[in-house]
Amino acid sequence: METETRKNVYRIHVRTRLCNGCGDCVTACPINERLRLENNPNEELYTLRVRNGKCEVVNLDACDGCGVCVEACSTRSLKLELVEER
Repeated sequence: METETRKNVYRIHVRTRLCNGCGDCVTACPINERLRLENNPNEELYTLRVRNGKCEVVNLDACDGCGVCVEACSTRSLKLELVEER
C-alpha cells in the first residue's frame, strides 16, 4: 500500500503596505497556537510573526492553508494564493 503525501496548494501572501502589525493573524494561526501551547521557543517553526511592525511569513511549509489568519486580519493584508502545480 502506497502512502500519498499531500502538498499544500496554498501560499500565504502578506501585503505589507496594508499591514498595521496588530498580530491578530499570528494569534489566530492554529499552527502558532499549538507551538505556543507546547512552549516551543523556536520562531523558525511558527507560520507567522510580527517583526518591525509588519507581519511576515516565517515558515511557509508549516502552513496548512486553513485561512484562519486571513479571516482574523482586519486590514485584509493577508491572502491565500493558489499555487499552480507544475
